[in-house]
Amino acid sequence: MDNYIPADESVEEAENPFPDPFRDCKTMNVGKNAKFRHIIQHVDRFFEDDSNRFVIFKSIDGATDKAISCVEVFKSQAKIELYQWTKITYSKRVVLWKCLMEGPRDIRATIEVPVIFIVVSKDPFPGEFSCMSMQCSSDREIAFRPLNSSRPKKPTPKKVGNRKVGDGNKWSKPSGEQRKKEMKERSELLKEVENSSIGE
Repeated sequence: MDNYIPADESVEEAENPFPDPFRDCKTMNVGKNAKFRHIIQHVDRFFEDDSNRFVIFKSIDGATDKAISCVEVFKSQAKIELYQWTKITYSKRVVLWKCLMEGPRDIRATIEVPVIFIVVSKDPFPGEFSCMSMQCSSDREIAFRPLNSSRPKKPTPKKVGNRKVGDGNKWSKPSGEQRKKEMKERSELLKEVENSSIGE
């Protein structure tokens, strides 16, 4: 922005959105450059103590996809059944842009960055907290799809030579039968033109 310079900046960190006892617990910060191996090894050692029942994975610097992937890798390697609870909130970065000219007002811009919090627990979550964002590592069904539902299969077009019949592509190579038919139509049309010329 011309005639504006950043004068001040403040950051409001995202707060842990979970209720007790999941607020003050071990938290693994997952950034864009985080190494899965280091994080997973650390959590494995943490879970070796049977008194440690849950841990939180938290994305930082907008690395929500990395945090999700890290949790999925950890669950796939775990030898025990694990329970997961996911919530998303936002951190805020407030920037004050000061105008160098007299007249226009200063601008305060707020940028919200999504932050994902994922609790991974050895134990099922209390029933009063039950919600759609909870799952178990043994779950195999796809969420939001009925158990008996099935997607209709698209009919496979028959193939004649190198061309699929009924695929609706006008630029595809015509079959031998189509070429013969087109040649016959051209011949008949040519005869009609010649006959009309003779009649004149």
